[in-house]
Amino acid sequence: MISNLSPNPLVSVIIPCYNHKPFLEQCLKSVADQTYTNIEVIILDDCSPDGSAAEIDRLIHCNTWKARFPKRTRFYAFTHNQGAHNAINYGINHSNGDIIALLNSDDMYHPDRIQLMVNQIQRGQDFVFSRVQYIDSKNSYLTYFNPRANIYFRAQQNIKRLPTVGFACLTFNVSISTGNFVLTRSLYNRVGLFNNYRYCHDWDFLLRSLIHTEPFFLDQDLYYYRFHGDNTFESLHAIGPQESSSLLTNYFSAANFQWTPNPLAPSKLNWPGFFEQFIRWYGLEDFQQIAS
Repeated sequence: MISNLSPNPLVSVIIPCYNHKPFLEQCLKSVADQTYTNIEVIILDDCSPDGSAAEIDRLIHCNTWKARFPKRTRFYAFTHNQGAHNAINYGINHSNGDIIALLNSDDMYHPDRIQLMVNQIQRGQDFVFSRVQYIDSKNSYLTYFNPRANIYFRAQQNIKRLPTVGFACLTFNVSISTGNFVLTRSLYNRVGLFNNYRYCHDWDFLLRSLIHTEPFFLDQDLYYYRFHGDNTFESLHAIGPQESSSLLTNYFSAANFQWTPNPLAPSKLNWPGFFEQFIRWYGLEDFQQIAS
């Protein structure tokens, strides 16, 4: 499978922000430090009360930033809180790249991330995410010490134990975060907007994408996910199970009764016999029954 993108496609980096003023300079620097050069940056502040908008404005008017991204930065400061899913959709719909890369405003990229992701998309992939390392507010590694970080790390380790990345996606949000998404605009147009899930809009989009394409897991540490006191998963953790039930049921409803554009998508039609065993192993029968 060969991509029909240009040899040096424009990558739109979409950075939604809410209350991450202390981390913005490192976040934006990680984009400016990319070895891949053909990048535009779309930043959206979702009415942060902590002064994030003023900090973004200061950073993107520095001479070093303007030299790196001449006429390739757009900043939108919302006057009313829109929610993360709306901010992402707005940013994508105001961008121009054939490739869309998301980044949480409290996280960071590895310098080679975009180049390596573009390489995979040029080989025909539509959706790529990488292995994640976990850091604290001072950039110290937490992967092996923080219990939640270790759960996330082991979930990505489990990917290689299953027949496809798609099966791993049903067991856990193995992409970890929207900030780890790199996808083609063509796929976004097929899948549609990010939905209004406050906790699981990333997992929902991943599963909806799975119907259309097989995600590719790049097994390299290219994304740095920051743990700190204001992470969304901490404040919204209680509604996670309810949202997870909804999006898993939606996936099975979409995949159960028709051939999927992605022939590897987990379903009874694509994986007869094994699929039924898999949902028993992982306790997914209830979602399958609701969908039926």
